[in-house]
Amino acid sequence: MNLALDSVSGGMLFGALIASLVILFHAPLIAEKLGIMDHPDLFRKRHPQVTPLVGGLAIMVPLLLWGAGTLFWSHDASERLVVVIVLCGAGATLVGYADDQSSTSPSSRLASLLLLTAIALALDPNLLPARLNWGSFKPLSLAPWAGYILMALSMAGFVNAVNMADGQNGIVTGMFVIWSACLMIVTGGSTQGAAQVLFETALVAFVFNMAGRVFLGDSGTYGVTFVFGILAMRAHNKWGVSAETIMVWFFIPVMDCVRLMVTRMLRGQVPSDGDRNHFHHRLQDHLGKSYALLIYLGAVGLTSLAASLRPDMSLVCLMVLVAFYLSFAWLGQASAIEEATVETSPKDRRVHQTGNDNVVLLDNKERKRDHS
Repeated sequence: MNLALDSVSGGMLFGALIASLVILFHAPLIAEKLGIMDHPDLFRKRHPQVTPLVGGLAIMVPLLLWGAGTLFWSHDASERLVVVIVLCGAGATLVGYADDQSSTSPSSRLASLLLLTAIALALDPNLLPARLNWGSFKPLSLAPWAGYILMALSMAGFVNAVNMADGQNGIVTGMFVIWSACLMIVTGGSTQGAAQVLFETALVAFVFNMAGRVFLGDSGTYGVTFVFGILAMRAHNKWGVSAETIMVWFFIPVMDCVRLMVTRMLRGQVPSDGDRNHFHHRLQDHLGKSYALLIYLGAVGLTSLAASLRPDMSLVCLMVLVAFYLSFAWLGQASAIEEATVETSPKDRRVHQTGNDNVVLLDNKERKRDHS
């Protein structure tokens, strides 16, 4: 029986990989049909060719197929986590897809994420944390209302943080590969199965993204990141992964998001405005894109894997990340602030940003490509 289950599991993983490759190799046709092609122009977008926004779909579609196959084969009504992945993951993907087609407001996307989080908790109450498990400190008990607030803030904040980090080919897809590898190390069961699908599909999407053949699109950053948030909470609640370890995994994009929102508000900007003040922009300006990507993913990967393999070192890894981030955060600060906003009129504001190698035009109707 176990051999049969292993064969089915292996077959579904192989099928997920094939589905991802089919989407990636046919990306232009699929993106054209869905209306999510990213067209370059003389000012707004600097990538050299029309690029499909289907990298995220190449990860999410195979994951959803794996989830449906898992539910069908197991006939286990208790597989609530898989139900959450399929339904809420698909919902978050649609939120991003709508934004890929035509810019939607940040408030509507935020409301959608909060609603999907509430649905996820209703479908699987085990996702609600009863306490925060710390590796270096005593557990902190949480009242149900506090657990709901924590989940809502964490999911919405995490998805938007990763969405904002999607400003250079390879950064977010590379983090997806790292995070899925970490989840494979520290979990089992359906959580590990979903992580395996994410690992193989994110890896091939990373290759295509680095070649400039596809961009993730908001459908990817919203859908895939939402699933990672759910899996991280499941890893904490069921598999005993400490809060410090999870903080190490997600530290850089979340910390950068917090810094950007605070600095923008201090400058009188809307937090969802775009600029070239991101952490990866500062690394690019001083080190070039290749070294910036290597350092960014190296910092995330080395500390995340170390914390996953040696949970007792998570607090040390977190302190290393804090020191690393703060030591590089000053890079390009003056030039970033100077170039953050170039106003030509109250109704026409141009903001320079390297998001998927783009320069983005923002006006009163569109504050999109931060991508927050």
